[in-house]
Amino acid sequence: MTNNRYSIKPLTTSNYIDMTKKILAFILLFSIFSPKAQTINMDFPKFAGKTYDFVIFQGDKEIKIIQDTIPHNGKFELRIPSEYAPYTGMSRWLITNSEEGGGLDLAIPGLGYAVSCAAEQPTKDNLLFKGYNPVNQILEISDKQQKIVNKFKIMSMAMKLYGDNDKLYPVFEKELKAQQLVFQEFKKELEKSKDYFSYFIPIFNITNGVPVSLTDDPERINKEESEYITNGVDIDYLYTSGFWRSILETWVSLNMIDEKSELSFVENFKKLSNRITNPEKYADFLSVVTTSLSKFGKDKEIELIRPIVLRDNKIKDYSGKLSVYKNAFVGSLAPDLVITEHVGKVEDHNHQTRVLQSKDFAKGKYKKTAIIFYQSGCGPCENLMGQLPGNYKLLKDKGVRVISISADSNPDVFKNSSSSYPWTDKYCDYEGIKGVNFTNYAVSGTPTIYLINKKGNIESRMFALEELLDKIK
Repeated sequence: MTNNRYSIKPLTTSNYIDMTKKILAFILLFSIFSPKAQTINMDFPKFAGKTYDFVIFQGDKEIKIIQDTIPHNGKFELRIPSEYAPYTGMSRWLITNSEEGGGLDLAIPGLGYAVSCAAEQPTKDNLLFKGYNPVNQILEISDKQQKIVNKFKIMSMAMKLYGDNDKLYPVFEKELKAQQLVFQEFKKELEKSKDYFSYFIPIFNITNGVPVSLTDDPERINKEESEYITNGVDIDYLYTSGFWRSILETWVSLNMIDEKSELSFVENFKKLSNRITNPEKYADFLSVVTTSLSKFGKDKEIELIRPIVLRDNKIKDYSGKLSVYKNAFVGSLAPDLVITEHVGKVEDHNHQTRVLQSKDFAKGKYKKTAIIFYQSGCGPCENLMGQLPGNYKLLKDKGVRVISISADSNPDVFKNSSSSYPWTDKYCDYEGIKGVNFTNYAVSGTPTIYLINKKGNIESRMFALEELLDKIK
């Protein structure tokens, strides 16, 4: 494993400027006083007749709370429903019946506001706000941070170009250290404000490669970012930021850089999970983390955190990908397979099912069972399923029964791709990755291989044919 796989985007002037453009173009952060709290009063006459969606964020979910048409006078309200109020976080207003699309990402700091635009294309210059102008505050924060970062980068580049033997080197070094201190003071001032900016900007910085402190040291950048997410990021603001999944995936990646970091990951998992007390948020957190660990082939880490997950007792439903913590983990009895046989056309839903019990997988001459979960058209799956027939005799000679479960939804695709496979047990229920067997085995990505012993217990979970062949030597 190389660090490149999990590296954060390097901090450069160009991508920082790009970050600032994103803020100005798409994010309107404000705290506007309105008599109707949690209501956005919109006045966009040029958009009359357009249909739109209004979306808020809850962890990994985008919740569509309004679908409507803008009236002829362009005046309408975007109201947060009572079940989500008071809401503090990001929202998204999207035009849906236009080839050009359009819309705005809006931050709602628990209060209502009013915004109007008489132009066909909203920009920071033609958006009018009632009682407060958020753009000026965004520009002030963004410009201040950008200037500090630019000065640091220039001094860092100068030090590298001149070298430590040059008489100017100490001058550049002194200024670089000064900008590092200025950046820390900037962050303290932002934090003291205790408004939406103080919580959102650090989250947004992570997604755009701005480190926690100004440094050129990649290891320090990764360590500080991991520590910030583990101990510092506000869970509630992250949950409604629209960046929940990307931040948590970054956190998992940072904890996977060192291949010997299993124990530190477990400690960080404990710390972060202890800060998530709400069961719904915790379930969303665990789902994202589990998917990321599975994607990276980190079954050992899943096993290490399983006792923590079960002990905390925050999860009420262990179905789907979370079943790996109760039903489909290494050492447990493998779930039975539900074999679906369609009679006639699939769309007629005329089918018969039978259950293949895990204790019967390796009956008779078989010693073990390899269950292959795959999907036609998936690159890694095509590679694995292309190699598997040539290695089938070896597996058979070693006493390994091969069972393949496809996530194909098209019967013709499944039949054409599987017809040449030399083993007998080739199954597909045409339900895709949401099928019962994929769900029971907590398969969130393909290919996934389970190696099961003669008693029906799971010995290993892997993702490549090479791993399987190594296990049966």
